[in-house]
Parts: sequence; structure tokens; C-alpha cells
Amino acid sequence: MPTYIFTTFLLLLSFGAFAQYDTHYLKSGNQDLIQENYVQAEENYTTSLKHNSRNMEAYLKRGITRWHLKKYKDAISDLDRAILFNYKTAEANLWKGKSYFAMDSYKESIKYFDKALQLNTEKDAQINAEIYEYKGFAYQKLNNSEKTAENFRLALGEGSQNSAELNYKLATINYLNKDYEASLKNLQLAKQQGHPNRVEISNKIVTLDKLINEQKKANQKKEVKFHFQNPSSLTATVSQPFFDLEVCLESELMVNEVKVFINNKEQDPIRGLTVTPSTKCAITVKRKIPLQNGTNEIRLEATTAQGTFFSQNANVTFLAPDRTENVLASMPKVWAVVVGVASYTAMPTLRYSDDDAYQMYAFLKSPEGGALSDDQITLLVDENATKSQITNSLNQKFSAASENDLVIFYYAGHGLEGSFLPYDYNGTESTKLLHKDIQEIFTSSKAKNKLFIADACHSGSSSENLRGNVKATMDKYYQALANTSGGTALMMSSKAEETSLENKTIRQGVFSYYLIRGLKGEADFNADKIVSVRELFDYVQTQTRQYTNYRQNPELYGLFDPNMPIGAVRK
Repeated sequence: MPTYIFTTFLLLLSFGAFAQYDTHYLKSGNQDLIQENYVQAEENYTTSLKHNSRNMEAYLKRGITRWHLKKYKDAISDLDRAILFNYKTAEANLWKGKSYFAMDSYKESIKYFDKALQLNTEKDAQINAEIYEYKGFAYQKLNNSEKTAENFRLALGEGSQNSAELNYKLATINYLNKDYEASLKNLQLAKQQGHPNRVEISNKIVTLDKLINEQKKANQKKEVKFHFQNPSSLTATVSQPFFDLEVCLESELMVNEVKVFINNKEQDPIRGLTVTPSTKCAITVKRKIPLQNGTNEIRLEATTAQGTFFSQNANVTFLAPDRTENVLASMPKVWAVVVGVASYTAMPTLRYSDDDAYQMYAFLKSPEGGALSDDQITLLVDENATKSQITNSLNQKFSAASENDLVIFYYAGHGLEGSFLPYDYNGTESTKLLHKDIQEIFTSSKAKNKLFIADACHSGSSSENLRGNVKATMDKYYQALANTSGGTALMMSSKAEETSLENKTIRQGVFSYYLIRGLKGEADFNADKIVSVRELFDYVQTQTRQYTNYRQNPELYGLFDPNMPIGAVRK
């Protein structure tokens, strides 16, 4: 056998032996980790890495092992190596967060728990449950009981294996907030789920039963009183289509929700209240109320656990100027810029953002969306959606709008804190599309109606065929737009700290899926054949929350007429 052939044969044998050693020690380490023999596991993983320094599984498992050995800094070093090579990044970020948690760096740990949630694209419930648990514990260390409770509930929703302990801790939080009924429910669940402190829990259940009964007896004698500050005499006459309502609520009860009604139609409700009882002004309601021409009847309702309380009726009369001349000539227009970015040069590719934009564009071109002409709408998708093209299109369309018009900006793609990411984003600050820049363009527009819809993550939408009288649909839509009082509304697909979700079953993003369905008529709650901003948001928020089990919570901001129309339904 020639010498060079023999040498090559020996090298191949040597390489095969190293590969076998690598796998052998990795398997041995995995077995030791399962058996909680952490010292031996660390030694086996280290030997495996000596034979193959690019074995990412060994880095990840050694990082987990070192976490168990309380070598937290060494664990982070190994986990960073796995993250660098994009190996099981959700699990690696979870353990990195747990390492920072163990070192009492709670804010830092939350940052990596959030990354783990974002990277858990397969939506592994077991990983999500552990992430939410640890996030809850981190917020508990930071004395943020609201965030603690929120994450514990999310962990329970993911089927946490520590449900008994989480319910026990939730019971304590609810007890401190004097929500005794919720606390009692948590304790009962913890007991059913086998919490070890059964005797203590049983005693607390007895105590809570007594407190709840005492609370109910005391609350039967309490009430909510309404004191109108404006209009102070319960009547007023104005020449503007808005009225600054101000009402003080005197309450000895916990007020959970306040509703404002104008002419028996519910306006923007004030939800999620947990107001501490007070004999003075427990709540001061301040609202800019849209008025119809003529007399407007205003009343309030306050909801408590003990029932609903009603205010007196206040009457505000709006005397509108006569505008009969040339109504058709002054009918409003709709101007829109629609952006969808799925393919990025410096970010992971999204699955449905480009489709979202096409679906929104198709809706706005349809009679239900106003039948916008080509000069009234710009569509920018992927390579056309650069920062300069987006800002130039916004400036061009929004500056063309007159005072009576509606301007719309729809964006679907990646988003970071304080910014959205155009196609040409390269990781630098200068290539981001900043929220403040968009706000300046909105502010400079003369249009009285302004709508910004952002689905800053994965999303999608549906398409259905519509039938009906086209002219009647468009006439009704533009007439409703002419009658609106205006304002700026910002509809976001999720809270700042949340991720917008997509779903393989519907093959779309949840927010945009229900957005399009709502625009096509499902959000027309009062059946007036017009979809308003308020109706659309209420529909999208409810459906998105239910579909995602409250993991995604759309939000609506701004000062605007809740009756601002953004879609029509054909008869």
C-alpha cells in the first residue's frame, strides 16, 4: 500500500474515533444530567467539547448543568455560545434568564425570558409555562404584584406543572388586594391540585368565607354618587361638536368599570378599574364627548361587584352652523399608505406581513373601504418598503389631504421599541422608522380624521367575496365620514411588552385576520352598515384576546371621535 494512502487511512480512522468519543461523552453527560449527577455530567460534556468544539448541544447541556451547580457565570458563557450558533435559542435564553435570576439580576432576567418567548416559534407550552413562571417570580422580587399575577395566570394557561404553588401565590396577591372571592378560588384550586400546605389552606378558606360574608353585608348599605362638574347645572349649550365632560364619582365601593352614554349609545368605556373606595372623589371622569346637532343626553353607569349605579341625565345642546351649500363638493376623501415587509436583509423573514398589506390594500380599493383611486393610495411591499419610500409616500399622501379627509397608515412587519423596521433596516439606528417621525407626519397633516394601524410582527388576513349595491354602500360611508368630529386613532396589535402572534391553523396573524373580518362587516355591532373605529377595535380586541388566551392584547390610543367610519357593509 503506498505511503500517502496509508496515511490518509489513518487520518480517517482518527477522525472517526474523535467523532465517536464526541458522541459517547455527550450521551454519557445527558444520562448523568437526567440522573442529577451534575459534577460527572459537566466533566463528560467538557470532554465531548474537547473532541468537537462546535457541538452546540454539549454547550447548551453543560450550561444547564452548570446552572444546577450554581456556576451561573460559566452557565451564561456556554448558553451564549449556543445562542451565537442559533441552537435551540428559546431554551438557551430561558436558562440564561434563570441564571440572571439566580444572581439576583431580576430586570436582566426578564429581558431574556421575553427573548425566549419571542423565539419559541413552535409555541412549546412547557417552555412557555416555565418562562411565565420565572417572569412572575422576577416581578415578585421587584415588588410588582400586578405583573407577577399576570405572568402566573399565563403560566397556568400554558398548563404549568406547578399549578398548585402558582394558585397559592395568586391567592396571597388577591388577598392583599382585598379581592377575597378571587383569593378563595385560588386557594380552592391549590388544595385540589395537591398543595402540601393543606391544613393552612383549609384554615385560610374558612377565614375568607367569613370575610366575604362580612364584606357583602357591609356593601349592601354602600352606593356610588355622581357629581357633575361640567356641566355643573346638568345643562349646557355649545357651538362646537365636542364637549369636555367632567364628573366626580364618590364611592364607598370598589368600582370596576364606568360607562358613558350619549343619547343612549355607549361611548368609549373606562375599563379595568380597581379604584380604592373613598368618600371623596374616588374617580374623576374626564372625556371629550362627540355631540350631534341638537340636544344630547349624557348619563353614566358605574359597575361594582354589588351592582350597577346610575347618574342623573345631563343635557348638552349643540347648535351646528348651517352648511347646506355644495355638500357634494365638500365630501371627504380617503388617503392611505399601506406597508408590508416580510423579507428583510438583517432580520428574520416573516410569513404573512406582505400578504397582510395586499389584503388591506384590496379592502381599501373595494367599495366597502371607499373604492380609493390609484392617486389616493400607495402600496409598498418588501424591497419597495424602504425607509425613504415609506416617509416620502406618507408625506405625499398626507399633505394632499384636506381638512375634511381621512388619512390611513397601515404597517405590517417587524417592530422594535419606539420604531418599526423598513426593508433596508441594517441594524443601525439611522435605518429605523421611528414612531416620533411618523407622529410628526400625522401631526402636520390637515386631515381631521387620522388612523394608524400597526401589526408589528407576524400577521395575516382573510379574503371573502362581497355582494350588494356598490353606490349605496359608498354614499353611506362618505356621508358618515363627513359627519364625524375627527381626531387621531392609533390601533396597535399588542401591548408594548407583548409579541403579535401568528397561527398555523388559520395561516395568518391573529390580529390582522380579525381586522379584515371586522372591516368586512363582523364589527358592525349596531347594524347601521358602517364600521366605526370603536366598533372595529372592540371586535378585534375581543376576538384576538379569546383566540390567543389573553397572550395578545390589542390597544387603542388617541383623542378621536369613536364614530369615525373606516368601512361600510353592503346591503
